[in-house]
Amino acid sequence: MLDRSITSLRTLRPETDFDKSIFWFRDDLHQPYAISPMGMTTTQAHHAWGYHVAAEETQLPPSKGGHVKIYKGRVYIGFALIDDPKEIGKREPKFGELVGYCLDNWKEYYQKLIQEVIRNLNTLNGVDTDKLILPHLCEHLKRAEALDRRNWEIHFTLMYPADAVYFTFEDFCKKYDLEEKDFVIMLRGFESIATQTDEELWRLAKFGIECGIKDVILNTEAANLLAVLVARPEARPWVEKFQNFISIYGNRVVAAHLDLTTPTWVEDPVPALDTIQSYYARIDSGWSFSESKRKIREEREQTIGKFEASLPDEDAKKKFRHLLEAAQGVYAFQEDHGFYIDQGSTAAMRNAVIACGKRLYKRGLIESIEDVNFLNFHELVEIMEALVLNEKIAKYHYGAMVPNLVKERKADCKMAEADSDAPLTFGNIPDKMTDPIGIKVFGIIDDILHPKGEKEVEERLEGFPGAPGMVEGPARVVMDYQDFQKVQTGEILVCPYTGTAWTPLFVKIGGVVTDTGGMLTHAAIAAREYNIPAVVGTWNATNSINDGDIVRVNGDVGVVEVLERKKP
Repeated sequence: MLDRSITSLRTLRPETDFDKSIFWFRDDLHQPYAISPMGMTTTQAHHAWGYHVAAEETQLPPSKGGHVKIYKGRVYIGFALIDDPKEIGKREPKFGELVGYCLDNWKEYYQKLIQEVIRNLNTLNGVDTDKLILPHLCEHLKRAEALDRRNWEIHFTLMYPADAVYFTFEDFCKKYDLEEKDFVIMLRGFESIATQTDEELWRLAKFGIECGIKDVILNTEAANLLAVLVARPEARPWVEKFQNFISIYGNRVVAAHLDLTTPTWVEDPVPALDTIQSYYARIDSGWSFSESKRKIREEREQTIGKFEASLPDEDAKKKFRHLLEAAQGVYAFQEDHGFYIDQGSTAAMRNAVIACGKRLYKRGLIESIEDVNFLNFHELVEIMEALVLNEKIAKYHYGAMVPNLVKERKADCKMAEADSDAPLTFGNIPDKMTDPIGIKVFGIIDDILHPKGEKEVEERLEGFPGAPGMVEGPARVVMDYQDFQKVQTGEILVCPYTGTAWTPLFVKIGGVVTDTGGMLTHAAIAAREYNIPAVVGTWNATNSINDGDIVRVNGDVGVVEVLERKKP
């Protein structure tokens, strides 16, 4: 009932010939929650469209891109692999040519496409939607949807060759006995938009000390902090810097999942203020952001030098340097695309939808502005166009339909969120996972294809060695952004996934453990940048570990152990 109510078009039907012919995987990496109707018919629809457009444009040999559908309120990705050797053979030359170009010219390839994304976002974010008249707002909504779809086309047009470049570098390193957990050290330590965001928050915390307002920041509830600081003359330079920070970095959703239900920092800066408050313990301990970055860069260069010296001849060394530069570029892309596309595009789409929600709320069609997310996109366009056509009639006409529909869907979504019956995998499940992106990004290993008890509580968990090192400490289980402020310095973050919005937490945590993801997932990359141990893709961490449990994270081998359970 819920799935078809949200979108009959994208409802997954396991009994039909097509849906049972491919392998379906619950996308907890991007959306470990029930999906809203608006999110399913915008961001998730564009996610699937981008897969298919990019697979065709790049002529990706093994796949025509993933399908994205809804089942029991949850998002599933269907891996549509190409089995015909002749078709694969036809696609390989063009894709190989593109990968070869990217090995030589990744920066040019990346900048051309990412600058288009940035222009799209600037076009949308430059509009004051509250001042638009209804006809213009309706057009802005349609434009936002079209640009969001285009940005997802770009996302995969970048991702497919980027991952191929990474795999080429991986093959070279493994040929000379250097494993992935070791060679990724050579790729880290470069500036990305995500680390820039964290460093600016760190600078704001330190600037608070310079302004003499550290105690005020620490002792004021984050929700009230800006109002308190605005009233203090000595705090005005700090407030000005913070507002400038929000204008640059705030146009993104607070959480990293592909839905429109969470606010941006522009709408609600409390998560950013919480982060600044939490940084003071780290500052007081003597930790230095710049010194940490210096050590990571130093380790990177030492590892590069040592590996290069071990290569047998000059040809191998020349090839290594060539591949290394390209691999470093595509590795940095993994974080930047999360900021601009996963985050920025979702935020821009949300801003347009919420602007429409304000108009519906003002006209009594919904009980709260956020209720607009319980309409699907096509319903919202229909309602907005009707309001433009004849507002009086539209209010009466849709007033008889919208409130009850929203109420029904809200209740259904609550039921879907509480229901644990949505399987992790089903359909045409392969014996082994051979898709490298499925392994590297989603963390789909053979044990996940045939799960042996996703909800069993375990004392020892195995996953990918996301970032090296070992740490012991108390666990902090965080299921979504609303729990960010609970994370204390030195705790072990245990969560379903992370995205670029979670990166500020990495400055203060002692280690990270995730349910989802592989070696190219955000949590692994961010942990390497902040030099903290990580184990990703355990698939059972949030179910097995509780707040306060003492855990050991071994990022060298990908093992997490519960050493001591917190007493009730």
